[in-house]
Amino acid sequence: MNETVVSTMTDDKIEFATSMFKLLGHPLRLRIVEILDLRGEMMVNDIAELTEQPQSTVSLYLNKLKNCGLLKSRRDGNQTYYSVNEPKLHILLNCLRGCPFD
Repeated sequence: MNETVVSTMTDDKIEFATSMFKLLGHPLRLRIVEILDLRGEMMVNDIAELTEQPQSTVSLYLNKLKNCGLLKSRRDGNQTYYSVNEPKLHILLNCLRGCPFD
């Protein structure tokens, strides 16, 4: 059978997906964005507690995710709150949640 396969994704979609997968390619970064997607805005220490990771490590990953635009932050006094900044991230996470991994 000689079928021609044509990609249905535009170059922009492929570029976006590639950058998202690269950023979410570490288990802790993926866990952090999933937590923020499900729970909404949170402080670093709360995320560190939920992930059972050192606050310094979580802060490092939060800053990386923020610098690339996936997350945003706001300050309230001494506290910094993080939340999801990229709406397409929610769609991607829902796709992953729905994938059977059996």
